[in-house]
Formats: sequence, C-alpha cells, structure tokens
Amino acid sequence: MPRLSVEELELSFGGIRALNKLSFAVAEGELCALVGPNGAGKSSVFNCITGLYRPSAGRVVFDGRDLLRLPAHRVAAQGVARTFQNLALFPRLTVLENVLLGGHLNERPGPLACALHLPRHRRAERALRAQADEVLALTGLESLAGNPASGLPYGTLKRVELARALMSRPRLLLLDEPAAGLPHGEVGELGDLIARIRAELGISIVLVEHHMGMVMSISDKVVVLNLGRRICEGTPEEVSRDPEVIAAYLGEAA
Repeated sequence: MPRLSVEELELSFGGIRALNKLSFAVAEGELCALVGPNGAGKSSVFNCITGLYRPSAGRVVFDGRDLLRLPAHRVAAQGVARTFQNLALFPRLTVLENVLLGGHLNERPGPLACALHLPRHRRAERALRAQADEVLALTGLESLAGNPASGLPYGTLKRVELARALMSRPRLLLLDEPAAGLPHGEVGELGDLIARIRAELGISIVLVEHHMGMVMSISDKVVVLNLGRRICEGTPEEVSRDPEVIAAYLGEAA
C-alpha cells in the first residue's frame, strides 16, 4: 500500500478545471516531485491533500485513511505537514520559538497542567525542547536559535519554516516551492538538505518546485502536470525525455 494515494481528483473554479481526474501515488520514504507550468494545478493538489480545497470527485488516501473525510484542522494530526510558497513566520519570535510552535500539535498536557506548571507539563516542555534541538541541528540552525526571525536572510527563513514543519513529526511532508526566491547557489544547498531529511527521517516527501535542476537531482519520481491533468510520470531521466513534457514546457515547435 502506498503512503499517499491521490485518486481521480477533480476540482473546478467556475468554468476553470483546476484538476482533471488526477491520480498518482507516493511510496513510504519516497521523494516525489510535482512539476508543470504555472497554472498546471500543483498547489491545488496540496490544498486538496490538506483540506483547504474540497474536490468535486476523487479520494486522497493517506496510510489507508481518506483525508477528504476529515476537517482541515485534523489533517495535520494524521501526520501531514506542509510549507507554503510565502513565509508565515513570526518575525518577533526567535528561531527556536518559531520552531517550537510546530511541535505543540503533539504535546498536549492540558490547560490545568500548563496553568499550574505541573510535572507532566514540565516533562512535555523538556521533551519538546529536546526535539527542537535535534531539528535545529538537522537543518543547520542551532547557532541561530536565539536570534529573532526578523532580519535573517531569506534562505535561512526558508529553513526555519522547514524546521517548524518537521516538529510535528510528519510521515508525509509537502514542500510548496521551497527554493522560490533563493539565489542559485543556495538552491543546491536546500536540495541537499531536503535529501538528507528524507534519508535520516525516512519520511515521504512531495515537492512542488520550478527549479528543475534541484528536482532532477533529488527526486525518486517526477509527476508532470499540465492544465490539471497528469501528462507524464516516471524517473527524472524518463520524464526529461518525454515529448509531451518537452512540448508543455517549451512549446510544440521544440
């Protein structure tokens, strides 16, 4: 059984068909990239998986459970984490504080224990801090833990958002254009980090990205979308030679 199975998704906005019977699957520990021209439906897929959009047909099955049957606020609790194209950090909080926010989904000692600072609350806070230290080390942010998020380089903030997503201990990580806005030299570093996270944590990753060099270097499988439908799926090498993919990116003349 695949970790994630997207089955025959259909989504429309008025007369515009964003997803057209889209299907693909992601195995446990696999890094799958969704690529395609602007407007191909990539972000719409993420929004359906996380419950922000409700497709008119199809299923999104994660570890045997249809996520479309759940309210959006319960999807993350199933083991799904996501980053966004635009940063959503708290600039006045430190790097550590921003990262810790991602872990409170799994640590719930209760309001009374928190208010009275009971032992179980203190134990939960110590465990959360230890987990944050591990995530900061994995993402290369430990030396910046006490720095406010405001004023940090854009590439560093991208890593902070990634670290915060990892704090929920996801089994599926959705990365929405993590390299957008990064200078060329930092794209490769981010790609190496994503590959290391997959290798060390063993989680499944779905990556939406326009930097094709990074996609081709770290992905196990690439799914190519165009106008809401899947036009190709395969290894990076297979996809790069597909005539329909070349036409979608470069035009029929190419």
